[in-house]
Amino acid sequence: MIKLYFFSFLSFLFINLSGESYIIYPFKKSTKEIKSYPENLLQNDLEVTIKIGTPPQSIDLNLRSKIYTFFVTSSEVNLPYKLFNEKESSTFTKLNKETNYSSMDYSKGIKISESLYANDKECKNIVLILGTELAYNEAGALGLRLINSHESTNNFSFILQMKQAADLDDYTFILKYKNDEEGELIIGAYPHVFDSHFSEKNFIYTKAGSNKNGVNWVLNFDAIRYDNKSINIGSKKGLVNIEYGLIQAPSRYKSHFMKNFYGGRCEERFYSKRNVTLIHCRNNFDITSFKNISFILKDIEVEFVLTYEDLFIKENNEYIFGIVFDEDSEAKDPTWILGKPFMKKYELVFDLDRKIIGCYKEGKDNSGNENKVNILFVVLVIILGLAVIGLVIFIVNYLKKPRKSKAFELDDDNFDYSPSKWSIVDK
Repeated sequence: MIKLYFFSFLSFLFINLSGESYIIYPFKKSTKEIKSYPENLLQNDLEVTIKIGTPPQSIDLNLRSKIYTFFVTSSEVNLPYKLFNEKESSTFTKLNKETNYSSMDYSKGIKISESLYANDKECKNIVLILGTELAYNEAGALGLRLINSHESTNNFSFILQMKQAADLDDYTFILKYKNDEEGELIIGAYPHVFDSHFSEKNFIYTKAGSNKNGVNWVLNFDAIRYDNKSINIGSKKGLVNIEYGLIQAPSRYKSHFMKNFYGGRCEERFYSKRNVTLIHCRNNFDITSFKNISFILKDIEVEFVLTYEDLFIKENNEYIFGIVFDEDSEAKDPTWILGKPFMKKYELVFDLDRKIIGCYKEGKDNSGNENKVNILFVVLVIILGLAVIGLVIFIVNYLKKPRKSKAFELDDDNFDYSPSKWSIVDK
């Protein structure tokens, strides 16, 4: 605990001496659109509240890892929730005429400049898109995708602009889940700024890979194991996707998992809208019998392990297996999609500037040793503190004790009182 306070104090000093080092936006699961099964499992819509304009307007934006664009929807669009009213903002600046932005998931919009508030600080002249005719019904989006080399790094990227405007440490973000429904989006700092358990030795990183859609947040695996056996039969790429509620695997992997589901208690169900197969198991199915699946990162010794606790979801008195199988994967890029189950367990650091993904070497399972070290540290501090207190009490008592002056001190034991030894002094 003392160690935690010590690191927190250092963090406080660091933040106040060098400016705001990071921004924390709480996120929550969106409730704007109630989805039915299985979309409620497959789609993971997360929202953050952004204050924009003067005076500030609070707008709920979707977190999106498929785009890097930052946009809000104009209140002139007919949607049943709070949108941005540009007419009520004194800092609203229109930068161009209406343009077609269909490649960015909306039909029409204009490039604008606005003030945005982060940690109660006004960040001026943030460039974004004001959507005037959307392909998706949403209040806006905060894009988190890695920017490709041919894309302008100065336009529309929220994190790249906020790094400069809010004086942040890094071009990074971290998604920290607290539970299934909420968590924190942390922008602009590596974990050592706010995490007392952070160790440079346990933090490593790898270059973000690419898929058919270009450079993105893709992890390249050296091996994929199930029940401690390698099943390297296809793609060994994992696209980290914030918006996906489960994990998606190429269909060729299905047979390797299905041997766990024999016995009449589980069945396959095909979902045509997404062309994927889900595995449903009865309530009496023993989910603890499922063997671990491991993803081993290429070039560095990191193993991401998912257990039955990470991969089974209770839904309508059934268990849904957290890995779905893409039946169209052979016609497309057969990449794994690492969605919510993966991101809940492993807090990854996404660095837009260096195009890397960082992580703890031992994931979240290294807290045991840290706790032992912390307990030993606390015990040593207490012992040292008691010793210092005892020394101070001793010194104070010693200084308060009355002492005789040596000028008037007589040695009574050796003094000769016989008259012959006396002498008369004539004054």
